[in-house]
Amino acid sequence: MKKKILLIEDSPIQLKSIEITLSKLGHEIITSPNAIEGIEKAYQFVPDLIISDIVMPEINGYQLCRLLKNDNQMQKVPIILLTQLNEKLDSFWALKAGADCFITKSDKQEEFLEKVQNFLDKSIPMSEEERQSIINEKKSENINLQTRINNLLDQSLIESTIINEFRNLSEFIYSTKILSKELFSLAFSLIDFNVAALFFNERDDKKKKNLQLSIQNCTLDDKILIDIKNDFFSEVFSDKTQEDDSYNDVEIIEMSTVEENKINNFSELQSKIILPISYANKVIGGIAFYNAKPHRFNHNKIIEIILKELKILMRIKWLYSETKYLAIIDGLTGLYNRRFFQQTIEREFARSKRHKTNLSIALFDVDHFKLVNDNYGHQFGDKALAEISKIIKASTRKTDYVTRYGGEEIILVLPDTTMDQALIPIERIRKKIENKNFEYKGQFVKITVSCGLSEVSTDVHSQEELVLRADKSLYESKRTGRNKTTCFNSCLNA
Repeated sequence: MKKKILLIEDSPIQLKSIEITLSKLGHEIITSPNAIEGIEKAYQFVPDLIISDIVMPEINGYQLCRLLKNDNQMQKVPIILLTQLNEKLDSFWALKAGADCFITKSDKQEEFLEKVQNFLDKSIPMSEEERQSIINEKKSENINLQTRINNLLDQSLIESTIINEFRNLSEFIYSTKILSKELFSLAFSLIDFNVAALFFNERDDKKKKNLQLSIQNCTLDDKILIDIKNDFFSEVFSDKTQEDDSYNDVEIIEMSTVEENKINNFSELQSKIILPISYANKVIGGIAFYNAKPHRFNHNKIIEIILKELKILMRIKWLYSETKYLAIIDGLTGLYNRRFFQQTIEREFARSKRHKTNLSIALFDVDHFKLVNDNYGHQFGDKALAEISKIIKASTRKTDYVTRYGGEEIILVLPDTTMDQALIPIERIRKKIENKNFEYKGQFVKITVSCGLSEVSTDVHSQEELVLRADKSLYESKRTGRNKTTCFNSCLNA
């Protein structure tokens, strides 16, 4: 099938030479001696392929490529850029400008034609109806070439300015609230919305998922805030079972209310767009916009730019979050480390005393762990400890904290739980470990754990005393036969 090829080359000799070479392929060749006229002919004929030199006066090949690729209709037309030099920088800029292929003029005639033909064969053909539709639309726009170029240049300038504004926000990744406020301010200068929602996920899944909101030029009923939160998280985590709603939170970062523009129901927000952001198969965040007016976010180029730049910001913030998380995680077991435990027990103990809430801790210890290491080796002992940790972690609530306390000891912080309430799940965990077969060179090994429980009561005056009571209870479990759980009582304090 005969195709249209537009050739743009400012050297008359080179133009004629390449035209003669290309004519051997049997396609229709349209020529242009400069980029300005080349753009005009691109709109006039809408070719199947554009081949352009890079070094040209007024507008070079990179700029021509960027201009055409920024046009929603013309971006479908593939572009090959030609250069005298086969340098990596030329190739890099050609691809960054949106070129589909990069060929050096120094290629032999047969190689050159083969590359062009192979490229044409792989390209998706444009139907004559589609081509004519673009030509007619461009004619009806009645915009001269210089205006069209100016519009495209303005668009490129706007995009590069927005990108620079986003890049400057990277200095705020250490403060989620400040970063969110700056992002909302930038977004509102670009997009008309009544509500914007922003979510930064944390590497530590113990932390609540906090949806931050910017409310502009309206007043919302409180119930709508909950509806927005549920709508957002159900969309962002659509591939998973929706988490406990109580573990998601919503926070208004900024608000510009207008009493006469009262929104009473979620359904009144007629336009919405929710954009999850993932990295390495993990949801690291998301952004959403809502507006009471219809069709506000359809085919919005600015939103595409925001999403692209926000992905970069969120990846940086996620990596920062991961660095902080790894500082509080034990490398062998994947549990929190002792430093994190000290921070947690101090906070939870103070909260328990202040609000008169229940708090229990459970201290596990692997029975005869030295013998396990001596008989089967430390590598097996490490693997067994990691598996035990996995069982314990999988058997606890999201609100509980599981920490490697030291060696083969694992301690659980159980907020809002009495010792009697904790005994049932702790015993369930102990029995799971007792019933598990730990494999060593084809044979099964039985490993058990002992546990001690304690709780905050009126006569417990410090977190150290709470831990000491759990330790005494654990010792009692060890003393009376192991593989059991002991609750602290006054007799153990004697």
